[in-house]
Amino acid sequence: MKNTTSNKSLPLSPEGVESFLASHWVEGIGPAYAKRLVEQFGADALRILSEEPSKAEVVPGLGESRVATASESLKKIPYPIDTLAFLFSCGLSDMFIERILDKYKKRAPKILATDPYSMVEDVWQLSFFTADKIGRQLGIEKNDPRRLQGALVTAVKRYAEDGHLFATPEEATKLTADITGATPEEVAAQIEPVVESGRLVNSRGGLYLPVFYKAEKEGAAKLSELASTSIEPVKIEDIPTTDNNGHTYTRTQLEAIQKALNSPVMVLTGGPGTGKTTVLKGIIETLEKQGKKVILAAPTGRAAKRMTMLTGRHAMTIHRLLGYIQGHGYSNRKIDADALIIDEGSMMEQVLFNHLLQALKPGTRVLLVGDVDQLPAIGAGDVLRDMIDSKAVPIAHLDENFRQTEGSMIASGARAINSGEIPSSDPERDFMIIPEPSVKKIHDRIISLMTEELPKSHGISPMDIQVVTPQQIGPLGARQLNIDLQNKLNPDSPALRRGGTVMRLGDPVMQTANSRERGVYNGEMGHITKVDPEEQWLEVTYSDGHTSKYQRTELSELVLAYATTVHKLQGSEVKYMIFPITMAHKPMLYRNLLYTGVSRASNLCVLVGEEEALRYAVGNSPATTRNSNFKHRLNQRTDSSQE
Repeated sequence: MKNTTSNKSLPLSPEGVESFLASHWVEGIGPAYAKRLVEQFGADALRILSEEPSKAEVVPGLGESRVATASESLKKIPYPIDTLAFLFSCGLSDMFIERILDKYKKRAPKILATDPYSMVEDVWQLSFFTADKIGRQLGIEKNDPRRLQGALVTAVKRYAEDGHLFATPEEATKLTADITGATPEEVAAQIEPVVESGRLVNSRGGLYLPVFYKAEKEGAAKLSELASTSIEPVKIEDIPTTDNNGHTYTRTQLEAIQKALNSPVMVLTGGPGTGKTTVLKGIIETLEKQGKKVILAAPTGRAAKRMTMLTGRHAMTIHRLLGYIQGHGYSNRKIDADALIIDEGSMMEQVLFNHLLQALKPGTRVLLVGDVDQLPAIGAGDVLRDMIDSKAVPIAHLDENFRQTEGSMIASGARAINSGEIPSSDPERDFMIIPEPSVKKIHDRIISLMTEELPKSHGISPMDIQVVTPQQIGPLGARQLNIDLQNKLNPDSPALRRGGTVMRLGDPVMQTANSRERGVYNGEMGHITKVDPEEQWLEVTYSDGHTSKYQRTELSELVLAYATTVHKLQGSEVKYMIFPITMAHKPMLYRNLLYTGVSRASNLCVLVGEEEALRYAVGNSPATTRNSNFKHRLNQRTDSSQE
């Protein structure tokens, strides 16, 4: 079927037509001839080349053969060519043009012509500002309802990207006015229509994207249903006073185990060194002795592996438990367990938690374990904090610091940071603070600590030391530190190169994406143990002994891991840590980030940096409350029929 221009409602610009004709979509033209065609025919050049190609032969140098090639290639394009040219006229990138066409296919011209702002919900990562390029090309006014409603959806999305389940109408109105240049009154008038259209939900004083409203409402209803399950009470006298290894529980630990056994839903919380793992193991052992089927899970692969190591039982990621497949969603909608125990609950986001809850059969016990003072989930929601604040489910809060009594200063340092105090330091113990006055001196000291000081004073290999930093970018960010540490510690080993990436034999590396085929998940760390420069592949051995082979074209799945960020480390543990702290990282210097980082070290933690930055981070604890009604819905035992 001939692919011709026909959509008169999509205005083309000469510049857009020229860009399209010069693009990879059209064979035989290129930038020089595209320019000549448009100089000759203006925006009509596309129609000429498609419908009357012989006329294009008058363009100097083009010729019959080249014109024929271009005209035939236009016929083979599986989309309306005027739609493509229109998107080029709007100044969109190839990536977004292809995403729009892949999403809407034959409906693309109608969507573009009637309401391009609806694409902010449908097209992955397409922003309001990209949609607004299309709107401007169509001549849509700044106060047009379509534009304002699209911006309202974008404003609520912005709040979700910052972890909030909703934006208040006032928040959404202000941000939308800032985005669009419209008045707050003009924006406010569009709230009711955008809600009536179903693009947003107005509930309990908040404007929600439908996916988050559904997750919050359904999750609260299902959790309340599970929490109402009747359980035969267990007396504390009937609980073994020691674990399977002969360790004797304290009275507080026994009471926490008893509370968990008597609660269909419970939260177990506490800081580092307070015995969460001991209590968790006691709960698991007792449930197993009762003949219960217990499933262990965590939000990330690293957290699941750590849970496996600490409990001696298999744990998996929540995504794997739910049978998540990229692009296809969750395949496992029924989890057969008597009890589900989730570790690292502070990382739990609302939508994932709801998927998990909906897969549980009635009567399944749920135990959420975590430290509420650590960094919250990257996604929207604050499940652990909301469950604690709701007081709708029992909470076992452990606060006795066992590591401190055993001589560990790491746990006491983390507790001091969490309390807003500067932690104590001792160069002879496991927690040190080394002052350095500048980024350059901090950088050089890290290199010295890694290569000389700590190996000499503590007898440890540089490859066992983990640098943990607040952010990716900058001279003390993970990217630059990885390059510098690789050059210092491992400059000459056999290597593979792909673009700017160099991976050498012996390098520590981190997997950056979930891969069911490899059995390796985002955040897992290992070392490169084989490199074949001739055949262009390398092999990584992970901490559990599992190996995986990577072709050169697959190196984008890996990053160097001499240094990593606090967010990447969350949910796992390292023995020996160096943590740079500088005012250059000021946007990331929050108390909970520093606390999270320090609490991930088990044997040694060294803070290196500016005293001003340490004081700033310890004192910088702004309100971390996220917009959420989950705790209120839990409090009121919301059922699925209520709003």
